[in-house]
Amino acid sequence: MVGCGDRDGEATFQEFPKLIDTRLCELGATRIRDRGEGDASGDFDADLAGWERRLWSELAEALGVELSETAVGSRFSVELLPGDQVSPFLDSLSAKAMRVVANRELVAPAPDGAAPHRSVRHVEVALPEGVGYRAGDHLGVIPHNRDDEVERVARRFRLSPDAVVRVLSDAGARTFLPVGERVSVRRLLGDYVELAGVATRRNIATMLESTEYPSTRDKLAELIAEDGVRYREEVLAKRKSVLDLLDEHPTCELPFHVFLEMLPPLAPRYYSISSSPLVSPRHCAITVGHLSDVARSGLGVFHGVCSSYLCASPADKVIYAFVRDTGSAFRLPDAPERPLIMLGAGTGIAPFRGFLQERAALRAGGSSLGRSLLLFGCRHPQHDDVYADELRALARASDTRLALAYSRLRDEPRMYVQDRLLQLADDVWELLDAGAVVYVCGATPMAEGVRTALRGLHERKAAQGPERAEAWLADLTRSGRYLVDVWASE
Repeated sequence: MVGCGDRDGEATFQEFPKLIDTRLCELGATRIRDRGEGDASGDFDADLAGWERRLWSELAEALGVELSETAVGSRFSVELLPGDQVSPFLDSLSAKAMRVVANRELVAPAPDGAAPHRSVRHVEVALPEGVGYRAGDHLGVIPHNRDDEVERVARRFRLSPDAVVRVLSDAGARTFLPVGERVSVRRLLGDYVELAGVATRRNIATMLESTEYPSTRDKLAELIAEDGVRYREEVLAKRKSVLDLLDEHPTCELPFHVFLEMLPPLAPRYYSISSSPLVSPRHCAITVGHLSDVARSGLGVFHGVCSSYLCASPADKVIYAFVRDTGSAFRLPDAPERPLIMLGAGTGIAPFRGFLQERAALRAGGSSLGRSLLLFGCRHPQHDDVYADELRALARASDTRLALAYSRLRDEPRMYVQDRLLQLADDVWELLDAGAVVYVCGATPMAEGVRTALRGLHERKAAQGPERAEAWLADLTRSGRYLVDVWASE
């Protein structure tokens, strides 16, 4: 068994795989291989490959069977068809058609000397009948690949984006592709496959099989050398996709059907819902930061697949999405009188907007609310203080103290959420002492900074050492009083 985890969440890394492994042993299972550990924020491909390297020989020995070398060919082929009728989009994951009812910009052009403009948009959709949500849920959105990326693939394989094809498959081969249907190259590449994912070592090995040109073979072989250095430096660190590598190595003669077989399905992207059903039962909102920056690969500009799609979706456009209950405790306590500490930066404000809406509605209905503190970090008050006026009104209506941390004020020191937390140390400690639930939402570096600040706060206020502070944070986590919703930084 290989566990997939993320070392950025150090407190819970591999917690569930370890539980399964221990329980299997307790139930008398026979161990054939030691448990493997994969780090999703590191070189997971190497973790898996290293664990898998001797797997089949060890399984064969344990089961008393003989392995034979069997050549495995491609399971798919692609047939070019005449005509212009395409298959409709068939979603999985029970996604529903949802109409965009609002899409507005939340940030202003950056003032002189501040950070460059980055779009952050409020996107609101109408929920179909039978679909509801709770504050703290996520909206899973089925993305579409950008037209320029689709056309880039089509050029590489000398196809017209509007050509109609049919994907054929071996009997019994399971796939997410629309096998047997007439579909345009544009729809096939736009709706079904992940074009931007990082190329794996196995992908590069497949490219090597389709490459005869000597210097290209040498370069591809270097990328999958056993020490893994070139792969980590040239592919993983630069986030190069199979398409990037094909553009770098034009003599690779990878067939189109093999390229399709190498790609994973176009996965949904998840966004924290930034509204409350007590205020908007038939609409839900998300807060989307448009990811657009110089590609780490050095090949032009990288655009976030789903953020680009959503930010360019005007009112009345239909998207496919679904509400996802994450199963986490990242939602308001059942008892509204419980104190809260909310810490977020950038689009990490999303769930807290929903929380404040819900608290305001509860208060308007006569509920007694506990003390609440929201620390929000952004760059500049005239640039990306998103939901600025609305957030202040919600804070008043929900009896919440709002404290801002600005990191790009001219002639002022940079202030981050963790710095603001320490400035308000007495208030934060008082809330913690009263049993407050702590919520953290944003990029991983911010969450790490908050955790470090809380450790320091405990050391100072409790007059105890770092080990006791770490144990205190672990206790908060176990008791559901320290809840984190984070993502990797760009």
